[in-house]
Amino acid sequence: MNPEASFCLNKQGQLFDAINVDIQYRSSIDFREEEDELDQTTSNDILTMRTNTNELNIHLLLSNDIDQLRELALTNLLKMTAQSCTSDIVHNYETITLAKLNKLPKSTTWKGKRVFGVPLRVYQQTTGRILPMAIANALQYIRVHAGKCDGLFRKPGVKSKIERLRSQIESLNESNNEYAFDSIKFDEYQPYVVADTIRQYFRELPECLMPPVLTRLLCDLLKHLSQEEQLLAIRYTFLVLPDETREILETILRFLLDISVRLGNNQINCRSLARIFLPSVFQSFYDMHHTSSKLLWWKWKKEKTDGISQENDRLILENCLMTMILNVDILCRVPSALNDELNLPSARKTKRLDELVRHTCNGEFHIKKFVSKSSEQFLQRISTTKFKAIPTHVDGVSVAVHKPSATLSNADENNLPIWKCSIDIPDTNVKQVYERIEHDRYLWDKHVAESRTVEKIDEDKEIVQYVLNYLDLVPVRSFCEFRFSKKITSRSASNANAMLISAVSIDHLQNHFLPGSMGVTYNMHYYITPSLTQPGHTTVTQIACVDFSGRSTQWYENVYGFLLAHNLLSLRNSFLNTNTVQI
Repeated sequence: MNPEASFCLNKQGQLFDAINVDIQYRSSIDFREEEDELDQTTSNDILTMRTNTNELNIHLLLSNDIDQLRELALTNLLKMTAQSCTSDIVHNYETITLAKLNKLPKSTTWKGKRVFGVPLRVYQQTTGRILPMAIANALQYIRVHAGKCDGLFRKPGVKSKIERLRSQIESLNESNNEYAFDSIKFDEYQPYVVADTIRQYFRELPECLMPPVLTRLLCDLLKHLSQEEQLLAIRYTFLVLPDETREILETILRFLLDISVRLGNNQINCRSLARIFLPSVFQSFYDMHHTSSKLLWWKWKKEKTDGISQENDRLILENCLMTMILNVDILCRVPSALNDELNLPSARKTKRLDELVRHTCNGEFHIKKFVSKSSEQFLQRISTTKFKAIPTHVDGVSVAVHKPSATLSNADENNLPIWKCSIDIPDTNVKQVYERIEHDRYLWDKHVAESRTVEKIDEDKEIVQYVLNYLDLVPVRSFCEFRFSKKITSRSASNANAMLISAVSIDHLQNHFLPGSMGVTYNMHYYITPSLTQPGHTTVTQIACVDFSGRSTQWYENVYGFLLAHNLLSLRNSFLNTNTVQI
């Protein structure tokens, strides 16, 4: 886990240093004392570009703000194009919309593939992970060894070893064992082999990190803008990317910046990395039928003039990627022009515990009454709310979603979908599953980095804080919730008791000490009952509506429900696996 982007954990998973990520990534590392002196001019230029800003970080914004931000960023990007480019060029981009940018490539491009060549969103839906664990581990391995390897990413690895490592990653992913990836011993391979494998993974993404229409738009636009306007255009382009792509691109940019620091922190190394990773970030906008691989898209040419034009475009995009690496902190901030127009951030609606209870209990602070009323409302909603079933490849988990109507989304809390997932766990009872969910989350939620009880109100009511880590180089998500559990007796069978675990976000004084960005739990319920169809089984139904911050509504509609389904699958597997590994 990256200590700069999240916080440090010891072997038992205990927190010994929570670093509040503002979210400026700190690349000044102690080992530089052993390196040669840096060029002072270069260092000052980078420092000025990276620190001369007080703008709001996008990771701190809730989904409604991100939705507005992306819409306005696209509008302003197209305005810049209309003001700076010819009418013929402008006409090529009039049809760009966020919906089109969010559209996946044809499924035939990744049919039969498991890791390499699978779109990021599809991988997240099928595995519940934001990035393949093997690739994340490989990035960490390269960061550790970067300062010891001359010509990293430039010197090729042994082809046979690259193929062996790729096959190992693919086969472990097929086994669907989330702990198996730790068995890959990267020390058995040269860093050049691991580096080439990383580069191949990102180059083979069918959607690429920057879609061809945005690549072409940037190429045309950057030719007509001043340096300050170029950076603004790049920032707008970064903001309009789909959430899953934007987070991975941020990860890669921070990774490359870190590598350039470890190699000597100068623009020569950064430019070299930009040239190497150019085909992994920017997708070809030329005719793909005339080239054997998108890795060499800028080398295809019909005539000499075409070759000169393509080389110029390549240099423009190389400079663009270098700028993105050096200014990744600025890319993750809201440009002042957008912030002034949108007046971000919108007010958060989380209340203190006393306000939450008094509001529900007509001004009376009565927690038991609040719990009873909330439980009744949940049971009523689960029986009356219409959920639409969603087909998945998650074994044994039923997934459904309820999207709020337009009137509801404008009125009360948010416009996020409510997800419902259910699973049967064999050879268990309600009490066992309740204890696993309530007290042993680290055994089944692979994203939990730290959890603690802030206040213990009584045996079944508490205030908890926890931290989720999805990507090492992207800020962690922190939550503070009031959580309660209640035993519910079935009307049809008085001896068949069910358990309800519910949680809702609250404001708390100690929230200021949490790392990363704060998420909001609007609804989180686990309804645990004996199975009605299979004796000896326990049915767990999860209802969830959560805003992690930093992601748009599209991500919650396309991905979040699948992550919940995989968590329930891990919950079931934690009972089936006798040798459970603590994370």
